[in-house]
Amino acid sequence: MMDLEMIKNALDKIRDGSRASDLEGKELDFKSYPVRNGVPLKKKLSDMLSEYAVAFSNAIGGVLVLGVKDNIRGPDAFMDVRDFDADEYKKIVYDKTHPHIIVDFEKMVYGDSRIVVMSVSKSPVVHSNSGGVKCKRVGTENRIIYPEEETTLRVEKGEDLSEALIPDTDLSSLDHVEIARLRNWIDKHSPGNDLSSLDDMKLLHAMGLMRKDDGNILPTVACLLLVGKEDVLREKISQHETVFLRFEEDDTNPVKTLYIKSPLLKTIDQIWDMIEPYNDIVTIKDAFMETPVPSFPKDVVREGVLNALTHRDYSINGSVYVKLFKDRIEISNPGGFIGEITPENVLTHPPLRRNSLLSEAFQHIGVVNKAGLGVDRMYRMLISYGKMPPEYPYYKDNVVLVIRDGNFDETLAKFVGRRAKDGHGWKLNELIVIHYLRRNDQIKTVDAARLCQVITREASELLISMEGRFLERYGKGKGTYYQYSKEIFRSLGEVTRYTRISGLSERRMLELIMNHVSSYGKVTNSDVREICGVNRDHGLRLLRELVSQKRIQLIGEKKGAFYVERS
Repeated sequence: MMDLEMIKNALDKIRDGSRASDLEGKELDFKSYPVRNGVPLKKKLSDMLSEYAVAFSNAIGGVLVLGVKDNIRGPDAFMDVRDFDADEYKKIVYDKTHPHIIVDFEKMVYGDSRIVVMSVSKSPVVHSNSGGVKCKRVGTENRIIYPEEETTLRVEKGEDLSEALIPDTDLSSLDHVEIARLRNWIDKHSPGNDLSSLDDMKLLHAMGLMRKDDGNILPTVACLLLVGKEDVLREKISQHETVFLRFEEDDTNPVKTLYIKSPLLKTIDQIWDMIEPYNDIVTIKDAFMETPVPSFPKDVVREGVLNALTHRDYSINGSVYVKLFKDRIEISNPGGFIGEITPENVLTHPPLRRNSLLSEAFQHIGVVNKAGLGVDRMYRMLISYGKMPPEYPYYKDNVVLVIRDGNFDETLAKFVGRRAKDGHGWKLNELIVIHYLRRNDQIKTVDAARLCQVITREASELLISMEGRFLERYGKGKGTYYQYSKEIFRSLGEVTRYTRISGLSERRMLELIMNHVSSYGKVTNSDVREICGVNRDHGLRLLRELVSQKRIQLIGEKKGAFYVERS
């Protein structure tokens, strides 16, 4: 929630020339104070306040600043909010929302104006106005929630569909062969777990998969998904389906299609049975070590399929798809990322669950970590094998995971393995940086922050911690960047690359720039970046140094700027 100091900073920006509409977002909006002939329009104001209370509470909370015109720049944007009774409007918002919403109002004096701030907290339930209309804050808009979207919103707020009971199901709906499969999974992935010694019903009860209803112990949705009979699943949870497709040369026409409506553990086994025959393995030999590197590591594929089946939205129709191509596997599930998770933060965002009971069941089995480190494990394993990390292309209503085969980097895999054998406990972010520099000459803090999905400060600390052991630092301030150290280049068998990158001293760079000016009559920052292999800030610093030496002079400005030899 935005505090008053942050709001004041936003107001300062508007006073200094920004438009209020440019500062709005998911947690902040500005609105004019509705008046006519100096008299507040009470109904319009009441409707507006209740709408924003509903929209913010159904999202992540937010702040409405009342008394600022959207598209006016400077001091003229501010109105003077008079005759605003905070207690009266607090009661109006309470009465005009269902379930009732309690908001907070804060009166602020800004310059010569009085402004009102309404603060709304995120709610665990779905709200509507007194007319039954539900809306949610999305970006800079309050969007209506249609009936078919409401279940998804309730799930985002923590409702667990997997713990629900399904009418007309009972213990006869369970498949004892699948319960035996469940027991085998526990023995394999969680050896020594006391659960495996329990009889069938006690096992399911201990895992929380059964619920009491009118004195009867009945299976939950999670229970049926794990150990239900296939005909029961087809009838009662018809949206549960996994489609396997295998492609060869043609990426549009599959040569194999399999529709699976089996319980989840059987589904996962069936999917792997379809992939394994096409999962080529190459053995890396390094001294006395031999490491088999599969095209698609089984644990990575299983993690991806598990995530898709566990976190799909079971409130909507749609299938989980597993597509096997020659160079990749694509796994997708209906229902986008939950909450505030995005492809840009999926590696580091705190875990959120769409189907909590189902997720907990997989924790009992031992194949899902409670800390939600599945994506972490996929990254680590793929990079350790010298492969590309998992990819999450953005789709609004689906989560899509791409696991690439491609040509793995044997040199990198050997290097990582040797260091691990020598006792270095690789941190995942170290592996990400090391992997990136195999394909790029340098890395800046902003690059590391994006790749590791951390804030800039953490990225800076990471690079500093790797300096000396793995990296060398160059440049100053914003122009600071890192590259492999001489020792790492030697370990990777790339001493000439080190010479090429590091051999260009700043003095040599300046001479190369002047040679370009002499040959072509001018030089731009883009030319400098290409000639010297530096970033924009470093290139600008080099050009400024030549200007200070009175060897070149600037012509033009901004994008049209270039430099010529000074006469």
